Amino acid sequence: MSRRVLQRKSLPAKGFALTAAVATALLTAPAASATEPEPALVRATEHNACKLNVRAGAGTSTSILTTLTCDNYTTCVRAEPDYPPCSPFVVGERYSCVGTDDRQVTDDKWAEVAWRAPKPAYVAVACAAFRA
Repeated sequence: MSRRVLQRKSLPAKGFALTAAVATALLTAPAASATEPEPALVRATEHNACKLNVRAGAGTSTSILTTLTCDNYTTCVRAEPDYPPCSPFVVGERYSCVGTDDRQVTDDKWAEVAWRAPKPAYVAVACAAFRA
């Protein structure tokens, strides 16, 4: 009569094998951000007294959610490679402000920002400063 001996792996050995498998998967997985650009940051400019309204829609007739300053930022929702920050822009109501060259600007381009995600929020592109 022969007896079979059952072998059991100890719990620490199983834990080590699982940890090694997870570490290998994490180290060999491609980085998600390698192909996608980071969203730009948006703030007000000194040209407009450090005030930039974040609005509920792409227009001056929509409610103001908050006013950014030169010291606080929000993040762009869109980030297309090889395009300006926050683009493609949304075409909305016309607005005017002082542009970066200290001249009055009238435009209708708005950038969607993540101020109150997942609900949309927008800033006037010509009035904003973007940092990639």
